[in-house]
Amino acid sequence: MKLFSRLSPSTVKIIVFILLYIGTGLLLASIYYWTPEEKSAFPLFRIFIITFATILLTKYFIYMVVSPWYDVIMHWKEKVRKENYSQKYYPRVSVIVPAWNEEVGLIRTIETILTSTHKNLEIVVINDGSTDNSDTLMKGFIKEYKKRHHSPLEKINIVYKYKQNEGKGKALNDGIKISTGEIIISIDADCILLPDTISNFVKYFEDPKIMAAVGNVKIGNQDTILGTLQYLEFLFSFYFKKADSLFNTIYIIGGAAGAFRRSVFEQIGVYSDRNITEDIDLSVRIQKAGMPIVYASRAIVYTEAATTFKGLAAQRLRWKRGRFQTFYDHRDLFFSDERKHNVLLSWLVFPLALFGDMQLFFEVFFLVFLYVYSFLTHDFSSFVSGIIIVSSMFFVQILDDTTTKRKDSVSLYFLAPIGWLLFYITTVIEYRALVKAIWGMVTRQELAWQKWKRVGFIIDK
Repeated sequence: MKLFSRLSPSTVKIIVFILLYIGTGLLLASIYYWTPEEKSAFPLFRIFIITFATILLTKYFIYMVVSPWYDVIMHWKEKVRKENYSQKYYPRVSVIVPAWNEEVGLIRTIETILTSTHKNLEIVVINDGSTDNSDTLMKGFIKEYKKRHHSPLEKINIVYKYKQNEGKGKALNDGIKISTGEIIISIDADCILLPDTISNFVKYFEDPKIMAAVGNVKIGNQDTILGTLQYLEFLFSFYFKKADSLFNTIYIIGGAAGAFRRSVFEQIGVYSDRNITEDIDLSVRIQKAGMPIVYASRAIVYTEAATTFKGLAAQRLRWKRGRFQTFYDHRDLFFSDERKHNVLLSWLVFPLALFGDMQLFFEVFFLVFLYVYSFLTHDFSSFVSGIIIVSSMFFVQILDDTTTKRKDSVSLYFLAPIGWLLFYITTVIEYRALVKAIWGMVTRQELAWQKWKRVGFIIDK
């Protein structure tokens, strides 16, 4: 352990990846040296394994088939919009940034928003009772910004408010109340926006039917194993949002990259101040009201991933607990027969989400069972097929993701064969979050706005 403590995070990551490659190689090589027992020796075991694996992979298979059509359909819709709307759409946009003890990344976040190519813009920063140096930093930044930009025509308005700590939901609601934009974008205070991020959000709202959009969130700090793992996770989940967008089954617009028409808040109300995942609750209420949500794949936002297992575990616990709370609060959406509710969402996506949690609960036992079964029968076909399927999914997603730079794609391709092993780390963390979330709901334990130590990150734009 002392040896690893002397190495840089990047070096440790490379060593671990090499070990994972060796483990995967040994597993694949074992099929040539171990002769499987008669398949009839454990017929019920094989049926159980195939059934369990099939249920897990069916949804992914459907999404892998549908997702590639997203870009084709979006391109066609954009072409139709340009033909039907000749007048340039240039709405007022308000970017709301809630902050709580974010002195590490807050100023950098504001600076990247200011580089936006969409200039009909205002920035609303709500400091939710921070106890660090963020208030002083923010006031100093605004003072210097006003000195550099004397003319109202050449500067973007920055509105700043320091308030008593009341939670992220109320901070966002204060920002909405202060803001003046027709389109409201919410981002976290540890994010980096590209110059065309806001413009790419706005394009989708040229269609008057679109009421909300979720951006393409990417992990900015990838120099550690945890950072790389979360990068791969986000690559998976946001790639599948392409299918969700086509099905109109998006029910999570994360706080790091969400855009809304102001009329959304006027019709269904603002963020919940009692749900610990106020973003999931709002997203489900939008779906409940029958308002279309789209995935804006080119509205890219980089965010800082949790840098410790403790921080990542706390994040996943909040996500899991908040989703359970949201599902309970809106349980009437399950198997709803109301015309305004999306049938796929009510009858398939929501039930499968809960079923997925049930599978997660039993997955640890399943994996132990699978390992024991494979060694007893000398049959590692389940592992081999899993490696091939997961690696293939990685390759397709990386190849299809035009937002990833070529040099980054090359390194990601090398991770594809060991992605199945890396995701075991996530399984452990998600399992822990599931158990604690269930226990927390039973014992009615409260969770607060989680916070981990920020270290900051730099991206090559």
